[in-house]
Amino acid sequence: MAMSKVYFDTGALVKLYIFEPGSVFVQRQAQKARSIPLNQLQETELRNAIHAAIGRKSIPSAAGLLALEHIDTDTSNGILSIEMLDWPVVWSRAAHLARLHTRKLLCRTLDILHVAAAEACGADLLVTGDKRQFKLASAVGLPAALVPELKD
Repeated sequence: MAMSKVYFDTGALVKLYIFEPGSVFVQRQAQKARSIPLNQLQETELRNAIHAAIGRKSIPSAAGLLALEHIDTDTSNGILSIEMLDWPVVWSRAAHLARLHTRKLLCRTLDILHVAAAEACGADLLVTGDKRQFKLASAVGLPAALVPELKD
């Protein structure tokens, strides 16, 4: 059964474009999605992560450039659905989530922003490799899938 809208935090999203531990799990989640939203935060982080992987030499330059091209292709083909979020609303929700949950869950700012963005775009599921983000999503009633730490 296909999920309607599956939000991938950037750590999970990058696994669709660079093969690394957890990529197979993330690819399976993506195959179930009818829509994969991509907002400005995700896109900036995703492209930066690929540039950083090239810079660290953890992937060859040609592979990184190909991954960046695949993002463009997936965006133009609608595989990634561009989401123009109301960022003041997202920031306000993030501040609220921080007040309610950070002392207990020790969430980072990006964890909170991704959960708030997933809520704002009406995601049915959040896929993340971050345990704090997973716990935060669960705490606010957003279904979440945790990318396993096991190597594929």
